Amino acid sequence: MSQGAAQPVNGLLMLLELQRQAWRQATAPELRYHIVNQTRRLIAYRQAAVLTVGERGRASLEAVSNIAVLEPNAPFAQWLEEAVHAVATGEHANGVHVVDPATLPASVRNAWGEWGPAQVLWCPLRKPETPRESMPGAQADVQAKGKAVPPPAGLWLGRDEPWTDGEILLLSHLTEGYGHAWWALSGRRAKGRGLRRALLPLLVLLMIAGALAIPVPMSTLAPAEIQTSNPVIVAAPLDGVIERFHVQPNQTVAAGQPLFSFESTVLRSRFEVARKGLTQAEAELLTASQAAFTDPQTKARVAQLRAQVELRRAEMALARDLLDRVTVKADRAGIAVFTDVNDWLGKPVSVGERVLTLADPQAPEIDIMVPVGDALVLEPGSPVELFLNVDPLHPLQARLTHASYEAGLSAAGVLSYRVKAALDAGEPPPRIGLRGTAKILGDRVPLALYLFRRPLALLRQSLGI
Repeated sequence: MSQGAAQPVNGLLMLLELQRQAWRQATAPELRYHIVNQTRRLIAYRQAAVLTVGERGRASLEAVSNIAVLEPNAPFAQWLEEAVHAVATGEHANGVHVVDPATLPASVRNAWGEWGPAQVLWCPLRKPETPRESMPGAQADVQAKGKAVPPPAGLWLGRDEPWTDGEILLLSHLTEGYGHAWWALSGRRAKGRGLRRALLPLLVLLMIAGALAIPVPMSTLAPAEIQTSNPVIVAAPLDGVIERFHVQPNQTVAAGQPLFSFESTVLRSRFEVARKGLTQAEAELLTASQAAFTDPQTKARVAQLRAQVELRRAEMALARDLLDRVTVKADRAGIAVFTDVNDWLGKPVSVGERVLTLADPQAPEIDIMVPVGDALVLEPGSPVELFLNVDPLHPLQARLTHASYEAGLSAAGVLSYRVKAALDAGEPPPRIGLRGTAKILGDRVPLALYLFRRPLALLRQSLGI
């Protein structure tokens, strides 16, 4: 084969290679870079630029050969966009042709020598034609109706030498391949992105609505404390001052073991006075009884003195009983629960005042104070999870056993319902007095009600609806 016959074959192979590479570009910027820089392998030129064209023919510069960063406000970019606008809205906008400066506006034509090469070729990058668009006379019908649509983009090629017919033919075929790749990256995907953008808010709303409809167990959190289920309250049996404690806080005690004692000096003195008063009354009664046989007046005083003796005997019995209560003993075995010994020593107490509690460590229960604003429908048997402050990662499982109907003030001064819960079988009994947070689970409700229950309640209280 001769060298002259090999040149057309090499140009055809390069055309096919450039089209294949264009179709392999993954993004629109990569395709634009390929068009303005790699087309030189097939056709020689001095300058190449790719511009997008809007529906009204407004051009926007996207890429220029040998330039990495574009400056959209540069004079050259503004002049080129104005020139492409005139070409894209012209009669031959959808065909490859040499641009005649005489057909351009005066502002573009006057600056042609400064910004434009001597010979410019316009190559539209059109999308692939549909069967209807490729029918004979379809383009003519569109133009006749005044609805000619400019190409979505175009390639602006400039050089000093005139363009040959063979070069124009090769560029016509090449730009058709470029147009197909351009449409695949910028047209079809843009439509897909537009559709996704339009459907995305709807999908998000549907997902949110679906999530808000998910049934979840209604729950509330409240402060809780470990207490014994059947405590024994040890109260002061008499008015007095505590003199001594025989046990320490949280000490295990046995039944009958002394717990604390009162100061007994006054009680012992009262007992001695009562005993001596009884002795004196008995002596007076004995004397009167012996003299009653001879003295009638003395006989009349015997009944009065006998009553006096009974009164003195009762006073001594009361003094003895109070003296026996000086030392308070445990009624049953348990743990002595109170704050500190020094808080009670020397402190005057009244009858019935609580001093300490005897708790059974093997029968703990959870005491929960549920604020009125967070109260649910508290039914016996509802699941309860207790997160102790000392071990918040391992909750204890329990079941609700009792909930008060009437609210009262908690230790924090919050109006609350008192709720009791029993630990499930198998749970290790925690130490009496530990505190934490209890989570009470109720019926399953939609997630929307779980999240907006309190705002809705506040809104209803505020607006009365």
